[in-house]
Amino acid sequence: MPFPVSAASLAVTSIVDLLIATGVAAAFVAPDRSMKFVSEEARSLFGASGSELSLQTIESHTGIHIGDLSVPATATIRMGERSLFYSLVPLSGGAAGAVLVFRPADASTQSHASFNSFVREAVFGPLRALRDLTIQASRTRGPGDPLLDDVAATVEQVLSSLELAPEVSDSGFAQVPTVTDIVNQVASRFGTRADLKGIKLQVDAQDLEERFRDHERLAESLGIFMENALHYVPAGGQIVMGVRWMEYKGKPLLLFFVMDNGPVVPEALRRPMFEANFVWNPSSPERSGRGLSKIREFALAHAGSVWVEARSGKACTFFLRVRPDGVA
Repeated sequence: MPFPVSAASLAVTSIVDLLIATGVAAAFVAPDRSMKFVSEEARSLFGASGSELSLQTIESHTGIHIGDLSVPATATIRMGERSLFYSLVPLSGGAAGAVLVFRPADASTQSHASFNSFVREAVFGPLRALRDLTIQASRTRGPGDPLLDDVAATVEQVLSSLELAPEVSDSGFAQVPTVTDIVNQVASRFGTRADLKGIKLQVDAQDLEERFRDHERLAESLGIFMENALHYVPAGGQIVMGVRWMEYKGKPLLLFFVMDNGPVVPEALRRPMFEANFVWNPSSPERSGRGLSKIREFALAHAGSVWVEARSGKACTFFLRVRPDGVA
């Protein structure tokens, strides 16, 4: 195409329309940290009527630091007598940047409960169907249709945004997937990007019936592994993603892995890169990683661990080991 897809993207208008429809205090921030959109509710919340709202204004009112726009964040904040939920939702594709959302912490009101019920019953299913159909339509057009890929990415971002809202998760309305299903779903989500980059993406997963109650965070953790692999693996490379069932001292374990033939992680970084204070530098010639501390937090919460190996010197393998959490 002679111009960037983002120049004619439906992503920005789609997300803005959603923010207006939900009636929440929200702001759409561009990658350069300028404001693309500020809802009337946000202007009212921060007293910015008639003037432009900036990140500096938000930080001064809330006391929070808005850091890297590519890293999700949530917090409970106080503004005077009000308690609010704050969420930073990174965006990609044709809607690069992030959405900042501020919601009342008291979710017991009838209007908020009605909105939660509506989202669970009428939004998640159709949005997921639209995403899957769009991806399928793109793949039938050979190497993929950039506009369809952008729409699918936008729908995925909207779903991720809604899932961050308290009491909106639809996990109680759908069967918890098996860990094998989760691996296949995550791999499918990144299939189009791998194809566009000329990377062979392979799934090597045992057919397991184990289910994981915290399956959304598991999928998020595997997605971070995939994001990093796609960032570092060159065109023509290969990524293998899978899961194995193990037993240690009579107790079951689930071992997830993402292996690729991209650059090897230097020995000195293999432990620090999983720490919360590690700073990712995408321009560095050394391979590190982004968002890996979130995977470590998830692993520790489930009596597990996370690490990286590069024994052959030709391939990197990231491992996530957790105990099943008892879902039948």
